[in-house]
Amino acid sequence: MKRVLPIFLVLALAWFLAVILLWWFQERALFPAGGGVLDDPPPGSRFSAHVTHTADELRLQFWAADPGPGMPVILYLHGNGGHAGHREQALHPFATAGYGVVLAEYRGYGGNPGFPTEGGLIADARAQADWALTRWPGTPLVIWGESIGTGVAVALASERQVAGVLLDSPFTSVRQVAADVFRWAPVRLLLRHPFDSLARLPGVRVPVFVMHGERDEVVPVEHGRRMLAAAPCPAGSAFMPGVGHPALLADRGTAAKEAAIAFLARLRVQGGQ
Repeated sequence: MKRVLPIFLVLALAWFLAVILLWWFQERALFPAGGGVLDDPPPGSRFSAHVTHTADELRLQFWAADPGPGMPVILYLHGNGGHAGHREQALHPFATAGYGVVLAEYRGYGGNPGFPTEGGLIADARAQADWALTRWPGTPLVIWGESIGTGVAVALASERQVAGVLLDSPFTSVRQVAADVFRWAPVRLLLRHPFDSLARLPGVRVPVFVMHGERDEVVPVEHGRRMLAAAPCPAGSAFMPGVGHPALLADRGTAAKEAAIAFLARLRVQGGQ
């Protein structure tokens, strides 16, 4: 019994320290940022650099491509890795097809000031959505979220009038993803940025399209299926075998791009454009 007690105390202390480290470093894990500075787009790009300011007075730089006549604008909210410029090639076909595209950027990313938080990323998306609506008044706005950007997209769409929402590799909540990974820790009590998309989804009263790779090892595809099932206005899905995370960037074929184009085309028809 005397030997068992010290072992138990050591294990308990190790667990406690691990929980403290998890709590302390959660922002580094959730918002790794990095990827360098978002400079001007490369020569020949359809995108150009722009600046807007958030409600808390942060100056954000991002990229945007103008829409063609009668075409909607895509507000693209990227995931937590890299910066908006790393999505330029993936979104280039949509800009070439005439869609306006705003490659939104966050605080703490791409050289922008500030530190990422759930509330901060949502505030950044609001500012860039308002910028787009001011620059192209009367133009329908489609919100496209990628990975952690799906949490931002759902939050924004629950409070703004938009034409539709495309969710690429969405989670029901970051809290649930973390709880599944760190089963040994009281994650639900520790997490400061839950991104509870499933709870916010009832407020999204526009068409929602979900695409998700079935080999996604970051956000299991079951999250995407649950989000589609819970959407008040589901507008279809593309669950792709052999594709990882996130779907558009991980797809080595054209399935993800074609699924997104088909959804956007349906929105245009429904909107009478």
